[in-house]
Amino acid sequence: MNLNKKECYLTFSIYLLLNLCFANNPNIVAESDSTKPIALDAVEVLAETKSITSGMFLRNAEPSDVVSKSELDQFRYTDVHRIVSRIPGVYISEEDGLGLRPNIGVRGTGSLRMEKLNVMEDGILIAPAPYASPAAYYSPTAGRMESIEVRKGSTQIKHGPFTTGGSLNYISTSIPTSKLNSVSLDIGSFGKSLMQVRSGDSIDNFAYLIELYSDQFDGFKDLDGRGDTGYAKTDIMTKLRYSFSDSHALEFKYSMTDELSNETYLGLTDADFSENPLRRYRATALDEMDADHSQFMLSYASKINNNISLAIVAYRNDFDRNWYKLNKVNDMSLSTITNPTAEGWDEFYLLMNTDNSMDDAYKIKANNREYFSQGVQAVFNVKAGVHDIQTGVRFHRDEMDRFQWEDRYGMQNGKLVMTTQATKGSDSNRIDSAEATAVFVEDRFTYGDITVTAGARYEEITLKRDDWGKTDPDRFEIPSKRSHTVDVVVPGIGFEYAVNDYQSVSMGVHKGFAPPGPGTAGVEQNSVEPETSINTEIGFKSNLGLNSLEFTFFTNSYENLIGADTAASGGGTDELFNGGAVDISGFELYLRRILVDTGSIQIPFEMSWTNTSSEFQESFDGFWGDVSKGDELPYIPDNLITLNLGLNIEKFSSNISLKKTPKMRTVAGSGRLLKSNSTDELTIIDVGMRYAFDDSVTLSFIINNFLNDNSIAARRPYGVRPSMPRSLNIGVNYIF
Repeated sequence: MNLNKKECYLTFSIYLLLNLCFANNPNIVAESDSTKPIALDAVEVLAETKSITSGMFLRNAEPSDVVSKSELDQFRYTDVHRIVSRIPGVYISEEDGLGLRPNIGVRGTGSLRMEKLNVMEDGILIAPAPYASPAAYYSPTAGRMESIEVRKGSTQIKHGPFTTGGSLNYISTSIPTSKLNSVSLDIGSFGKSLMQVRSGDSIDNFAYLIELYSDQFDGFKDLDGRGDTGYAKTDIMTKLRYSFSDSHALEFKYSMTDELSNETYLGLTDADFSENPLRRYRATALDEMDADHSQFMLSYASKINNNISLAIVAYRNDFDRNWYKLNKVNDMSLSTITNPTAEGWDEFYLLMNTDNSMDDAYKIKANNREYFSQGVQAVFNVKAGVHDIQTGVRFHRDEMDRFQWEDRYGMQNGKLVMTTQATKGSDSNRIDSAEATAVFVEDRFTYGDITVTAGARYEEITLKRDDWGKTDPDRFEIPSKRSHTVDVVVPGIGFEYAVNDYQSVSMGVHKGFAPPGPGTAGVEQNSVEPETSINTEIGFKSNLGLNSLEFTFFTNSYENLIGADTAASGGGTDELFNGGAVDISGFELYLRRILVDTGSIQIPFEMSWTNTSSEFQESFDGFWGDVSKGDELPYIPDNLITLNLGLNIEKFSSNISLKKTPKMRTVAGSGRLLKSNSTDELTIIDVGMRYAFDDSVTLSFIINNFLNDNSIAARRPYGVRPSMPRSLNIGVNYIF
């Protein structure tokens, strides 16, 4: 269903009226961790169990924007797509059905590879190279997180460098305030096994946490000729904190992740999907991602006095990955799988599952890359009268070292055998780097019943590329060089009027910005300008205990949208391009109520609804194809609805989640959706049940995708893809 602006305002008025009626007799219950504000400045953090780094740059989040620990426990998800789906304004695009390669967007931004989000852990940028290579396949391990939140709107401009849609912040496990040891074990369908071990304590001025997380899965795809299509991930995290006094604390955090996943870029034809949506072609049998990530953070927080605080953090992230995957078949791109009318398609398709082939028929590329990002950031907070002022600075540097090659194989008796070994570095051999300095000031002040949050961010970014081409793998020669400096001021302002103690209306406006990458730096022909937009929001919220209603109408008016020709979405050239002016508008509705509360029985209900419309304002022929003015953007559904109904009876609790995703375009266009250029409608129902034997032992039983909906979830990269089929998981959590 498509709603115009008048209908949006009408919907808002109806829900406002309903809420005012409900407000006369509200169900007020004790607050849980899902409604408590997260400690988000250095002063508060010193008194809380949260990591002191989680306070960097952040203020309290709305209940609708946070998936809390108790909510994570409802389904024990390891897929970040399923976690953030309950947050309004968030879009996802499936790829592997497991969330290993997340595609997430916010308020109309593209979802591909989360390239338009600031991805953070504990308030610190954690994407491998957020400036030099934002479209990098990496996400922190969602299953080990304590909570996850999305920052949206005019007050999130200080995070940067992307300020259009929002920021995704993973919040890691807190250091406990007293001795705590716990072990969680889960087993389930498709060889699923999950173990999480935690141990921590606070002893006088010293506190610590050690966490081990191990997740293994055999995979749900049916590989022709048999084989593993699963993954194994291991995370280790350590936090150490020393409090010099009640006003000064130092914290060290180190984490590492090791991943080995047998994942591919290749999907299926529509015909093969109809016969078996879980099929995987024999030609992808050797596809494998080998990735290692580590993070180091050293943080200091100081409460100088009751009104002044300071927090500083130094950080370093390293990410090495080699995705060894099928790249070409018979010298044809894998995108050929979606075009049966292409010349040579029959021979191309035959090689997908043949027992024998000519030598060098298959080209498997080692997408080998090393990343790092490092920096120092600080925030200074001053409270003076009605003013609460934050000012911050960040010095950041990141780099992507791309050193790739392409081996050649033949099929012999149903097995891929290397027939030509390539020279390492002979396919792509370059370094993209970036240096950025950012400064922001934000003042939140109150005048009567009105709270104003106004701020601005200044950022200077220098982007560089050193390219040795394909003929100098040893990097003996002087590389070709590109360099470009971009600077920008990003302002934002928001107003909030308190109707009463628990209801308010608000409005805000801010500038959206996304920098161009190093690939176009210094190129005069086909130059790419930074992405800019004007973003507005008008909202109403009512938060009283566990009863909440939030409604936000938003618009994003792009002057020049940026897109990237990645391997996941196009030809894999990684070239950036401007898509011209685009208008996006929509609304977010979040409703949470306690339908029944008798003391011994509770029935909570939660609904998230996002409506979005998009429209190109210019006609052009480029990466998105032949685009005409009025066409809609791909992979942005017009309506997303998520419902969650719970039942709590003493020691037993259960939840049913329903997510409804309509058909959506997979290429830009307008008018009727065509089967070949759209996804299917998806209805995903998950069921979670938990029983607490006592304070120490909890048993859980989870059914994901209860209806076993295997409809088309995506058509990128390279072919049709399903969601994960129905799966069962049994888990036990033991605290001692």
